[in-house]
Amino acid sequence: MLVAMSRVAVGIGLRDEYVDELLRGTDRATLDVLEILIDGGLEPGRRRTQWRRLGAKWPLVAHGTNLGVADAEGVDLDYVAAVQATVREVRPLWYSEHLAFVRAGGIELGHFGPVDADPETLDVLRANAACVRDGLRCPFVLENAADVLGFGGADGAARGRAFARALEVSGSGALLDLTNAIYDARNEGFDVADYLDNVPWWRVVQLHLAGGCAHDGLWIDGHSARIDAEALTLLPEVARRAPNLRAVIIERDEHLPPLVELLDEVQEVRSRLAEAGRR
Repeated sequence: MLVAMSRVAVGIGLRDEYVDELLRGTDRATLDVLEILIDGGLEPGRRRTQWRRLGAKWPLVAHGTNLGVADAEGVDLDYVAAVQATVREVRPLWYSEHLAFVRAGGIELGHFGPVDADPETLDVLRANAACVRDGLRCPFVLENAADVLGFGGADGAARGRAFARALEVSGSGALLDLTNAIYDARNEGFDVADYLDNVPWWRVVQLHLAGGCAHDGLWIDGHSARIDAEALTLLPEVARRAPNLRAVIIERDEHLPPLVELLDEVQEVRSRLAEAGRR
């Protein structure tokens, strides 16, 4: 078991720069959970060994970026098999991916393409998700991807309903990236509350929190800064609305700080969750 249902685990996205320090002597109590980037360990080797060692100290959840669960041409079966094998060896509590397509016509898009709620797209999503889930041996969870290009439109409620419908069709749990939702709202001029009001909260098992910046007026969740202030403000309400929330992960990929600074953010998140009675 990760934690009791009323208590939400807080952790960080594991990055290579932190592995040695975490293995060497980081107090187990400073973190509740670690999120591994599964695409970095699809081949047996040193990284999987590190994950197993870390997994003896903290529960793990797995996150991916290359699946393309909504790709019209179907998912790469060799890739899916590699993910499934890695999951069986490392034994994360669940495996999450982005609700998006990442390639079309054999071309890698270089960003996450948003999923439409039209019947044809949902049929593809249903089949691809079933393929991934078969043999996975852990729950499959889908994340709302950042819509930097604004394909989802300026109707926050419609975006929330589309997310809910996609999760229903795929039979998946939800990873709500709160920063993505906030930045999409800023970029498209809708109220993030309209989006959140349509999220199927009972499906939400994990949150992502991060910080980014604005470039020429466009907010980008680059995982490059401390958690966005608005995300921290919304966190207690979000935690109260999600009865099955099990984990909150802080993401950082650029301008990596010393581990101790990330652990300070973990404590800040724990304090916000305590406001909601989830610590």
